[in-house]
Amino acid sequence: MADAAALPYAEALYDAALADGRLESTNRDLAGVHHAIDDSPVLQRFLRNPAFPPDAKRRVLAQVTAGGEPLVDKFLNVLVEHGRLDLLTDAADAFAERYRREQHELAVSLTTAVPIDDAQAESLRQRLESATGQTVTIRRTVDASIIGGVVLRVRDLLVDASVRRRLEGLRLSLKTSKLPSGGEA
Repeated sequence: MADAAALPYAEALYDAALADGRLESTNRDLAGVHHAIDDSPVLQRFLRNPAFPPDAKRRVLAQVTAGGEPLVDKFLNVLVEHGRLDLLTDAADAFAERYRREQHELAVSLTTAVPIDDAQAESLRQRLESATGQTVTIRRTVDASIIGGVVLRVRDLLVDASVRRRLEGLRLSLKTSKLPSGGEA
């Protein structure tokens, strides 16, 4: 998590949703609000701009959450009231991570140099489920800069089996090695 100050907010929302039996709807709606704000640069600028009063931000957020989970609306109002709307992304991520952990779900980010097909992704998902005993979802991304291999991110664990990392290791090794000069070999 980028900002540890977001954790108490996320934990308080989680505990309230658990106590009210509204975890699933809270998780769904909080993720929806988070994505809606992420997808709108205009909304992001508005919410971050200190020139706009908190009441204006509350009204706009109420429109975003209209018809949704009331706990999410209350949560956003608390962030606005405390001047901590900047913690929304980290708090939403922390809430989602705790939700997945409690549901025995594991979100895995898989980065490859070239796209992998569904059969390969399914095979990896099954192996990870077998190894962890949890329900695994894989989010695939392609990044040609890793050259080859894979990079897996699971929670705070990074497994970098990319060609780029191996080449970086080789480059560092060559830089720090004492090689014999021309006449010593």
